[in-house]
Amino acid sequence: MWIENSAPCECATERENLAPSRDRKGAVEAICQLYPSLTVGARTSVFPPEVFLKILSIDTSSRAGSILLGEDQKVLGEINLDSSETHSVRLLSGVDYLLKNLGIRLLDLDAFAVVSGPGSFTGIRIGLTTVKGLADSTSKPVIPITALEAWVEKFPRLQGTIVPLIDARRGEVYAAVFERIGDAVKELDAGKVAKPAQILSQLVQEQIVFIGGGATQYRDLLINCCHPGWKVATCDPFLGRSMARIAYQRAMDGRFTSAQDLQAYYLRRSDAEIYWKEQ
Repeated sequence: MWIENSAPCECATERENLAPSRDRKGAVEAICQLYPSLTVGARTSVFPPEVFLKILSIDTSSRAGSILLGEDQKVLGEINLDSSETHSVRLLSGVDYLLKNLGIRLLDLDAFAVVSGPGSFTGIRIGLTTVKGLADSTSKPVIPITALEAWVEKFPRLQGTIVPLIDARRGEVYAAVFERIGDAVKELDAGKVAKPAQILSQLVQEQIVFIGGGATQYRDLLINCCHPGWKVATCDPFLGRSMARIAYQRAMDGRFTSAQDLQAYYLRRSDAEIYWKEQ
C-alpha cells in the first residue's frame, strides 16, 4: 500500500475550461413543476435562456466550510475557511460579502446547492436551515449533494473503486463505495457509518483509492492493511468546487428539490440523541 500526496484532485482538472451546455429545457421544466403557481413571465425570469445559470453552493458539513458562486461551469468567486468558529457566525456574512463584491443580488441567483450530509450535525443543520430560508424567500430551487459525492468529484481523474471516508467521531467514519469508469460514476455501496476496521473488512476490491478527511485521519490503519492495491489520496478539505460541478450537471438534468422538501442526509443519530438514549 502507498500514500499518494499529489493526487489528481480538482486543482488539476480542466473541466472548468470546457464550454458549458446551453440546453436548459430540462432545468426550466423542473422549475415550473416545483413552482406551478408562477406566471409564464415569472417562469421565464427564473431561468432566462439568454443568461448563464448562477448557482450558489454552500458546504457546512465540517469545520472546512465553502461558499462558492458559479456561473455555469465558471467559478465567479469563493470563500474557503477551515476554522473552529461555528458556521452560524460566518455563513450569512460570507454569503453577503461574496455577492456584494461580485455585484450580484440574491434574486439574481437561479438555484442553491448544499451539502446535506453526512458530517457535523450542527454544521449540516446550519447549512440546510440557511439554504431553506434563502431558497424559500427567493422562490428558487435547491440541489442537495452528499459530502460523499462531493469528495469523489474532488478527484475527477481517479478511475476504478473510490471510497470516501469522513470522520464521524466516536471512533467511526462515514463511508460509501463508488466506481468511476470514464466519466460515469456509480455508487456501489450506499453510505454507512461504522468503525474504520469494520468498513475495511467489508471491502473486497483489490484496487481501491481512499479519499477524504477520514482517510487522512486513519492513514496508519490503512497503511498497515496487507493490500498492495489500496491507496490513499490526499487533497485540501474544501468541497465548494466539486459541489459546483455536480450542481451544474444536476441543474441541466432538471434534478431539483424545493426548500420545503429539502432533507438532511444523516447516517446515524446525533451525539446528543445517543447520549440521551444511553442514560
